[in-house]
Amino acid sequence: MTPALSPALCIVPLGEAHIPALVTLFEQAVRRSGPEHYSAEQVEQWALGSQHPGFVSQLREHHGWVVEQANVPLGFVTLSPDGHLSLLYVNADHQRQGLGNLLLTTALAGARGLGMTLITTEASAFSYELFLRHGFTLTGLECVERGGVSFTRHRLHCCLPS
Repeated sequence: MTPALSPALCIVPLGEAHIPALVTLFEQAVRRSGPEHYSAEQVEQWALGSQHPGFVSQLREHHGWVVEQANVPLGFVTLSPDGHLSLLYVNADHQRQGLGNLLLTTALAGARGLGMTLITTEASAFSYELFLRHGFTLTGLECVERGGVSFTRHRLHCCLPS
């Protein structure tokens, strides 16, 4: 008996039809993976970010890419017109399988194609090492507050060849 092949992964531009699934994916990824590095209060406030109007605005207004398998979104990344990479999330069931790497590689190639030479981001404890492997440099740490709960993030930048 021949083993069933899993459908191929593909990267597609983020479109309006993806948004409901990406809101769910974000919240699910944070709630399931967050407790590994963050307190229950931090996870809750982070997950609530999916309900903030600015979250959907970023999905609509920024450059974005979605990794799909059989038309099901498994992860996504967004890049603002000024070179800020603000969202990079992978479904909790598919983390640590190279999808974050694939999405970040895609976003950096997209940035180069758009003529960007500097990319900035704030990384969580989850994605910090991924960004370092892609040539990002630590600029510093920052403390932000969401719903009265503090978070420490890694501020990073990456200079792209011009």
